[in-house]
Amino acid sequence: MLKISDLSYKINEKILLNNISLVAEKTDIILINGESGIGKSTLLNLIAGHLTPFSGCIYFDNEEISSNKKILAPEKRNFGMVFQDFALFPHIDALSNIAFGVSHSENEIIDLLISELQLAQHLKKFPFELSGGQKQRVAIARAIAMKPSVLLMDEPFSNLDNKLKSITQNLINLISNRLEVPIIIVSHDIKSLEELNATKSITVC
Repeated sequence: MLKISDLSYKINEKILLNNISLVAEKTDIILINGESGIGKSTLLNLIAGHLTPFSGCIYFDNEEISSNKKILAPEKRNFGMVFQDFALFPHIDALSNIAFGVSHSENEIIDLLISELQLAQHLKKFPFELSGGQKQRVAIARAIAMKPSVLLMDEPFSNLDNKLKSITQNLINLISNRLEVPIIIVSHDIKSLEELNATKSITVC
């Protein structure tokens, strides 16, 4: 279980997030919405451990992992994150990006992701050879393939056409139940969010 308690964040003395609290349990799909520039992506980065809170705490399985006194390093959290800019490794191909850090025993889930996200024809391509939508699907596959304890997704539908949005929505619902992992999604695409089996929705303002 992921628990956020009274989390706040400041930039240059300006409060960007103020007293955010939520609980995400297994199979929860939580939607974060709100206007641009008010801290939605910042909240994901706080959960991932890339930023330090001004106040409040984040707990995972009753262990404090983030506060202004303690930060558990991102690589020790086993949290998967899909960034807006994809953050693919430029020097390796799509398949190597998807399978990065994943053991051979996880080949079954990699095969599922490649099939569901229609990536079979793009596996030998390097990131510079991929379209925006292809990069996004590779980034989604990589984050899920690691079987994260929590999956964080920042605008996962922004570069996808309607068909691929539907495919990705179905995959998110499937993975939530199959891996029993809480998924937290930031998106402006309200229509796409409505197709998800969301359990909670939070507006950041």
